Amino acid sequence: MKNILIVDHDPVVLQALAALLKNRGSFLNVLSAQNRRDALRIIAQDQIHIVIAGLHMSEMDGFDFVILLSRQCPDIRVIVMTNNASPMFRAQIRQIPAAIHFDQTTDLGLLTDRIFTELHIDYGGHVRGLRLSSFLQMLALEGHNCTLQIHAKGKTGRLSIADGELVAAETGPMRGEPAALKILSWKNVSIEIDYSHQKVERDINQPLMGLLLESGRIVDERESQRPDLRKHDRLDCLVAIDYDLANWTYQCFLRDISVGGAYIETEKSIKLGQKIDLTLSSPGIKSRCTISGQVVRRDKKGIGVRFDEVGLEQKQVIEALIKGSI
Repeated sequence: MKNILIVDHDPVVLQALAALLKNRGSFLNVLSAQNRRDALRIIAQDQIHIVIAGLHMSEMDGFDFVILLSRQCPDIRVIVMTNNASPMFRAQIRQIPAAIHFDQTTDLGLLTDRIFTELHIDYGGHVRGLRLSSFLQMLALEGHNCTLQIHAKGKTGRLSIADGELVAAETGPMRGEPAALKILSWKNVSIEIDYSHQKVERDINQPLMGLLLESGRIVDERESQRPDLRKHDRLDCLVAIDYDLANWTYQCFLRDISVGGAYIETEKSIKLGQKIDLTLSSPGIKSRCTISGQVVRRDKKGIGVRFDEVGLEQKQVIEALIKGSI
């Protein structure tokens, strides 16, 4: 994972740029600082690969900061963002080998593409709604080389593919075939792809089909032994919804839902026990409702919400939403 540091005086800009980069993949770890002092402190503590700076700095402050970084940390690439930079600034910034100048940036997607290029990441996109086993078999048929980041409700793993073969895996402290079997047992995964060629030490020798069969057996055995502790059936899904928290409205993705609760993906840091209002809509019955609940679980990707009392209208929307997602 590569560390990106955003430096800007405006906290809204910091949050917007950080969210943009996070949404383009988990290969990036995004840090932020509101001033030069905090930025230098972070650089001293962590290995920073790219710094983004200058959007709300004066040209003089921005240039001085780039000069300082080029002297103290010559290996760090610095992306300087400006708005109608002067000819003198353009000429000066071009003299600094580590600096990349973005002026009047309107296509922020181009910014993220440049970041991936500078980091030698051949970002292949984000895949949802496809079974991991099916995706791996497609990669095997094509003989691809790539690295996959796998996510499933707060769990994260990495799979390395060489010439279509699964050669390495890791999740948490686990490595090799045990890690691969663990990841292959996850349901409703999202997959991020890096097609750049990376040499890794092989720690998996079993063929992919053997791993798929073994993981399927483990899942079947686990499901047969698991007691059903839930009062309501829960449906896995992917639906965009809104939620209200402390008089602010945020967007998120609903990953599963039942009459009793839901799990949503959100970048927002929300405390356990906090009250939250979800806004649900069902095109099938052309109805919309708000359901209040409490955060009862939290992980890196999202939160689990237990609903308060659900009325008849709310239950109808949930049931219609579930039927529409099947």
